Amino acid sequence: MTPTSGRSRSVRAGGSRPVVAVAPVAALALLALALSGCTSTTGASSPDAPAASSSGATLDDAAASDDAAPADAVPADATPADAATAPALDVTGFVLEGSDPDLVDASAASLDVVGVDGVLVAADGASVSSPSLDAEAQRDAAHARGLQAQLLVSNYDDRIGDFSEPVASALLSSPANRSAVAADLASRVSTGGWDSLMVDLEGLTAGDSAGLTAFASELRAAVGPDVRLDVALQASTTVEGYGDLGYDVPALAASLDHLTLMAYDQHGPWEPDDPGPVGSLDWTIDSLAALTALAPTDQVVLGVAGYGYRWGGEEPGGQVSDEEARDRVGDAGGSARWDSTAAEQTATLADGAVIWWSDSRSLDTRVQLARGLGLAGVAVWSLDLSDPVEIDAD
Repeated sequence: MTPTSGRSRSVRAGGSRPVVAVAPVAALALLALALSGCTSTTGASSPDAPAASSSGATLDDAAASDDAAPADAVPADATPADAATAPALDVTGFVLEGSDPDLVDASAASLDVVGVDGVLVAADGASVSSPSLDAEAQRDAAHARGLQAQLLVSNYDDRIGDFSEPVASALLSSPANRSAVAADLASRVSTGGWDSLMVDLEGLTAGDSAGLTAFASELRAAVGPDVRLDVALQASTTVEGYGDLGYDVPALAASLDHLTLMAYDQHGPWEPDDPGPVGSLDWTIDSLAALTALAPTDQVVLGVAGYGYRWGGEEPGGQVSDEEARDRVGDAGGSARWDSTAAEQTATLADGAVIWWSDSRSLDTRVQLARGLGLAGVAVWSLDLSDPVEIDAD
């Protein structure tokens, strides 16, 4: 779903920031929510990460203006349901198949679903791999803790160390392949002990859209109406951008239960000269505005990073866990700064290294955003890298 150690993504979410082309009411509602103080969460940050404001105007500054809504307000036009009657957020924590199954313990009280990554589409698109013993251990660990276990299927290709559009195309362009894979995945649910499925096909193009829509419909027919089916979507700040990424969003929403917006990897070491937030709050809001112009708000799950990236300095750039980011800053004698516009932590070290990371405080902010908008839930990538997921019931 996201780059992990040794992983990368061929199509990066974000990149340049085009002008947002969304329904005006949706965009204004999202902006109003942001201005209502969702960045002023009191979630705990690390001792190394004091909440210093970034320079220039921020969302927090706007929230303090006379025209801003109170800090605890939820704009009436920003949610399809009154905040008091909105359903509880569905919370997913993703894990890699080889992770320690006990890793979920620190977050279990806040989780509903453990998403296990997962099984891979074969190079010819005609089949998927079988879940490994490690993946099944993750499934069993989730069940032992009273949580649902969701199996992810992706087009990650070990041969290239990246998500492969040709692999996805081989699946999506062939009716025979789609039918075979849908039947195989359905059997994982009916006889393999998995509760739900997530389609995580990344690096797609507009040419893959019709095949993805057909696959979603065929997968729904194969598993029946009662099995949860989700899809992971890379982020776009424009309505048109989702189509360019291979998503016919309204059609997918008609077949699937949830659309999980991967609101991360806005920046990363693949842009060596452009360090920046993993998934800034304003970029997330823009991406949500575009997506919710195409799909019901209560089908959207907000994917949240639980990791960071490092650029420059004496080592090659790479991914860092939340804990590693704090340790690197502390070991270098530096201090972290909370950037309230991005709602992420950042630090510049003495050797010139720059680190941005999304931690528990970042998650708190995005939980408030999801609740205010009436989203279906939040999903954290990944428990291997993130601070423990701790979300209040209300």
